[in-house]
Amino acid sequence: MKKNSILKALGLTFAIVILLSWVIPAGTYTNGAYTATGSTSPIGLYDFLRLPVLTLATFVQYGLFFLAIGGFYGVLNQTGVYSNLINNIVKKWNKKKKSFLIITILTFIMLTSLTGLSNVMFILVPFFATILLKLGYDKITSFTSTVGAILLGNVGCTFGFEIWGYLKTYLNIEMTTLIFARIVVLIMISILMILFLIKNTKEVKKSKDEEVLLPLYEEVKSKKSSVPFIVISVLTFILLMVGGYNWYYAFDIEFFTELYNSVSAIQIGGKTIISDILALNNAPMIGFFENYDITIILVFISLIMGWIYNVKFNDIVSGFANGAKKMLLPATYATLSCVIFATVLNSSGGHFINTIINKFIGTEGFSFMGTVGSSIVTSFVYNDFSSMLSSIYTIFTSYDANVIPVVAFIIQGIFGLISLIAPTSIILVAGLSLMDISYKEWIKYIYKFALIIFGILIVVAFILTTLI
Repeated sequence: MKKNSILKALGLTFAIVILLSWVIPAGTYTNGAYTATGSTSPIGLYDFLRLPVLTLATFVQYGLFFLAIGGFYGVLNQTGVYSNLINNIVKKWNKKKKSFLIITILTFIMLTSLTGLSNVMFILVPFFATILLKLGYDKITSFTSTVGAILLGNVGCTFGFEIWGYLKTYLNIEMTTLIFARIVVLIMISILMILFLIKNTKEVKKSKDEEVLLPLYEEVKSKKSSVPFIVISVLTFILLMVGGYNWYYAFDIEFFTELYNSVSAIQIGGKTIISDILALNNAPMIGFFENYDITIILVFISLIMGWIYNVKFNDIVSGFANGAKKMLLPATYATLSCVIFATVLNSSGGHFINTIINKFIGTEGFSFMGTVGSSIVTSFVYNDFSSMLSSIYTIFTSYDANVIPVVAFIIQGIFGLISLIAPTSIILVAGLSLMDISYKEWIKYIYKFALIIFGILIVVAFILTTLI
């Protein structure tokens, strides 16, 4: 990877934001009403030094999450069964490489579309990417079919709570609103990604002495059974998926809430000992898992894996540390990708981003291109969808109820698309760093495909607008 490519992209973006803060007047939004402050709110020299540090402190959860992923794989390497499983899968699919590539793409796109849990899906990236690389695909193909597919799944979100669930909550619509149109988009972009990768993929022909960078992977021989590893991994993934999806707010399912309350209320000898042992008062309910909770679970499962495979505690610790070390750079980039978001969070006197949004949206009600333009700007700045939506949803409360679903469709699609190309995209920059791909190389590779997806979103959204 070109040295510090991602950092340079982030630095350039930050520099542009600083420059614009000196030129464009600031403004604020209160209950959907824009108010101009009448002056700029420039980012000065002290802010230039303070904001990156503040970003690391404020968004450390992302860094810890990616470090935990690295540590988890570090312990898996210590067991030896991880490399055995990888090699067995490669051997099985060696003559069906294209089929495995397609399965990988569909797995990441569909699961992300259904759940919206991009962070949980990223846990699978090193596993699938390593198999693809061992099958002979180049690293950018492996990256696109995993990380790229995750981000594309958000473009074609169907029931993902992290996207559509928040749209339901803030815009007062249903999870099934425009579901047919969203499914059509999902199918179209899935087919296009498969065709794009099949056309542009390159198989790497390497000599026996040539090494290929395999993310978080070490070749360790072992004769131990991989069955416990597979069972624990599958159960953990299911737990994270179920625990991270907010069933109550998405579909009014109260089962997990009632289960939590029932377990918490169990008493032995007049004391809620089960609740106390499990520390349920501090633990999240199923459906409310956040990055910190997932991080803790990954650490716990790492210890369980090491214990089951009789790995010495010191080796578990060293394995976890080595894996986390390999993820240090991706974790740092993922955290720093929030630096533009941090400028908004720390602008109590208003921000020029609000002025730009107001120029797009105006005060005349729904504007198709205005909604598209404002969605691009906000998606670039707010790399967390719920935060973005909470900051702008009041703007749309005065719109006719019939147009709100189209607004939601546009916001969803644009946010997913921007996360595919923006240096402020957490999953993107972490993945690029992990796979040792420069940001410039990625943009050169993906921009035509991204433009096609943008065209599809615009056409579908315009058709929906005409049907209102």
